[in-house]
Amino acid sequence: MEGREVRVGVEGSGLELSAYAVVPLHARRGVVVLHEILGRRPEIERVVDRFAMAGYAGVLPDLFAGGSRIVCVRNLMRACATGSGPPVELVLAARRWLCGQAELAPAQVGLIGFCITGGFVLAMGRGWGAVSANYGAVPKPELMQGIAPVIACYGERDRIFGHLGKRLRDTLSSLHVDAEVHSFPTVGHSFLTDGDHPVLEWFSRPFLHARYDPSIADDAWRRILSFFERHL
Repeated sequence: MEGREVRVGVEGSGLELSAYAVVPLHARRGVVVLHEILGRRPEIERVVDRFAMAGYAGVLPDLFAGGSRIVCVRNLMRACATGSGPPVELVLAARRWLCGQAELAPAQVGLIGFCITGGFVLAMGRGWGAVSANYGAVPKPELMQGIAPVIACYGERDRIFGHLGKRLRDTLSSLHVDAEVHSFPTVGHSFLTDGDHPVLEWFSRPFLHARYDPSIADDAWRRILSFFERHL
């Protein structure tokens, strides 16, 4: 079940997207993993590995490939607000590739995002088997109409995003979405992934308190995997 570098074709664009993938034999579920604003990093690749250990086929597309970082971030922010655009096409291309490799239907594939893609997965979450949104923004309610079942995690020490758990919970309830929204009082941003970014942690401390917390992360991961197993 070793991870490998793959190329994913994007229909109608001529673009080949670089991605990290693990496709176990006889996987019955799949997941498309989206990276944080820092881009494709080893700690996000390890998220794919975590899912693979649980029997999932997984792929992590590099949403910043094929253009400058500034343009790609701008496109991603626009897609968070509209639910459409080039980043959506890249993610759908990754799902098509995964379904073809593992012989899965789209309803057997979940979508998980962190940080900037935590809000993005909510904006493009229709048509998936399940969605996991982690410490991201909350899109307009109309973008989440018809979204797949959602599990979301927030750290309450995150002063920018931590308070959004209640808003998301209320919005999804009003839309009659099957959802779990969890808020963890002792952690901040990026607590789910084991990256080592001391400079970022220092500069973000007054606002995000970005830091991996293994004990809280293990609890949250159990919840995410259990939710996906029920819905995929």
